[in-house]
Amino acid sequence: MINQMFITFDQSQVVLDPQKPRIYVGRDAKLCALHTDDPSVSRQHAEIFVDAGNVYLTDLGSSNGTWVNGIPVRRLPVPIAAGHQIYVGRVPLIVGYAQQQAAPAAGDGQRTMFAAPPEALNQYMQQRAALEAQPQHLPTGYQANSQGPQFQPGAVTSMPVAVAAAPTNAQVVGLGGKAAPLPAEYAYRRQGSNSNGALLIALKSDTFANNAVIDGYLEYTALDNETINYITIELVEYHKKGPKNGHVWDRMLVRQGPWKSAKGDVLPMPFQLRVPAGTAVTGRDVNWELRGYVDINWAFDIEASSPIMMKNVDLEHVRDALGHLDYRIVELEPQALGQRYFGKFQPPPQLRSQWGVSDINLDIEYLGANLSIKMEVEKTSLFKFDKKIDFLFDLSVLRSASKADLAQHFQQYINQLMGK
Repeated sequence: MINQMFITFDQSQVVLDPQKPRIYVGRDAKLCALHTDDPSVSRQHAEIFVDAGNVYLTDLGSSNGTWVNGIPVRRLPVPIAAGHQIYVGRVPLIVGYAQQQAAPAAGDGQRTMFAAPPEALNQYMQQRAALEAQPQHLPTGYQANSQGPQFQPGAVTSMPVAVAAAPTNAQVVGLGGKAAPLPAEYAYRRQGSNSNGALLIALKSDTFANNAVIDGYLEYTALDNETINYITIELVEYHKKGPKNGHVWDRMLVRQGPWKSAKGDVLPMPFQLRVPAGTAVTGRDVNWELRGYVDINWAFDIEASSPIMMKNVDLEHVRDALGHLDYRIVELEPQALGQRYFGKFQPPPQLRSQWGVSDINLDIEYLGANLSIKMEVEKTSLFKFDKKIDFLFDLSVLRSASKADLAQHFQQYINQLMGK
């Protein structure tokens, strides 16, 4: 009996041994050997199990989290032992060994002394209560790709007795991820649904630029009891001459399964997508969207899409610099998926008659950290052959230079092109 561990949780107690190596903690007395009526504890909140002689605790996607020595437990198991300060929601969980059973009962004046809940937990619960008091909010949930400290079985023999830094409202969630945003903060919202659930895409804005990061939220609402394999979000470009289903420039695995979802579960998940350096501008032949996807095992999957507008600040710099010289870009068409653009610009009226040209061809292409620009004048009565010139712009210089400096740079190459 020396190796047996007894675990006390509220009014329930169990002995964990090889005959009973796995138990659940939560509010549901039918599913959980360790149970309580405390509202801070989820229906099936956490799991305790034995592996290779060690005892581990893992959170099952609860709303209010599980804490060991002041540190929130993520999805990966954390080793526990007697003496650790463990909270499931707001309820302490006490670990001891069977040989200690002979000790006086809790009512005999020898109750186990338990530290106060960690400040991070107290502040999180206060912030959660404040969010729930607001009539319009997105319920908090679990963020699968949380970047907090992770624990591997067998890699740690003891937990540091330290209180984690108190999370802010933008950081907390059931398992240490981020809190769901208020609707007013993410006003651009599109949803897809079927009988299994609904997937919401929420954004602060619907317009983005090249080389930017798109921050947003997905919210999955379960309308049935299903097994979810994964949830993803993609940045997709649709070009008239490109693939029918669009080209995916970036994809994020927001949550990896499989896991069981119960009807009524709400899971908000933050995401980030990187916009490529040389995006095609939204226009006649180009459209952009975010595409969310919930893969459900043996059931209809859920898709949602949110159209967005895309601009290219590098091309705007080029357009502004030429406009500063009174040259006007007539058209600039993106090549499908190539981060390359073809177009024309026109000299000012007084130079058209002087040079005998009405248009100068323009070819712009992204080459790593540089922007390649080629200009060409087709042969006319004044030119026996086509005239070409090409040069490179360092993108960092292009993006930081003033309009006047860029215009002067373009003027030098235009003069060389026209033999001035």
